Amino acid sequence: MKRILVMSILMLLAFSAVSMADSANEGFVPTWKAGDRWVLEASYRDLKSEGEVWLPPIQWVFRVRAIKEKLGKQCYVVHVFPRYGEMKVQAILWLAVEDLKPVRVIDIFPTSEGMRYSDRDLDPESTEPLVAVDTLIPYDLPVFPLTNAANNAVQGADGFSAYRAEATEKKFSRTSKVGSLSFKRTIGQKSKKPERQYSDTFAAYRSTGATYQVEVAEERSSTNLLQLWQEGSPWAVSSENRLRKVRLVPAAELPGTSSQTGGEE
Repeated sequence: MKRILVMSILMLLAFSAVSMADSANEGFVPTWKAGDRWVLEASYRDLKSEGEVWLPPIQWVFRVRAIKEKLGKQCYVVHVFPRYGEMKVQAILWLAVEDLKPVRVIDIFPTSEGMRYSDRDLDPESTEPLVAVDTLIPYDLPVFPLTNAANNAVQGADGFSAYRAEATEKKFSRTSKVGSLSFKRTIGQKSKKPERQYSDTFAAYRSTGATYQVEVAEERSSTNLLQLWQEGSPWAVSSENRLRKVRLVPAAELPGTSSQTGGEE
């Protein structure tokens, strides 16, 4: 009887280990719920000045308004608006619950004739990173789930030292038409364990979750994006390209919930 009990425990432990490995191999996708919110702080390069001159940062509130169906997919409806000041720029993101694939993106902006909005031209059947273009709002997203190298190297105590594998890379192509002309764009996405130089970046978020370094680059474009993600954080803890630097504001730096609702909702 005792032997049967021991064998049963060993089988249970083995099954649990396999289940955890399968879950890890599936990769990382952030999960939210209605009412969740977080704040990104973005600094922008001053293109009117020579050298690397950066303008004062802007804080953006991301709020999950609801979960609704769109084009047959359950989607998070995320409202983005400035935390302070009188800036009117906003966005509404419809992101699939399953993998945060953008289903609809609405940019809202002021003009001399009043507030206007535009819908991003998104193909529901295609897959590619969401790149924030022609907007101040840093809603860039890679393609999920995020995974590290296929060899599943074991992390060291600091999460960085043991990793030696090459980055995994994916390429996404899309053809768009303007009149009678067709244009093909290719975006590459690399994912790997973060380099040691970024270890201090993750320390501010007090999470022990897996970490990911993601690089998104469009061919024939000089604006490449580097993001750092960590399980347990709702958004990339750091994101930067040649024109913009963004960080997720740690919860410890935010006051009460009531003061996070600044700006025009």
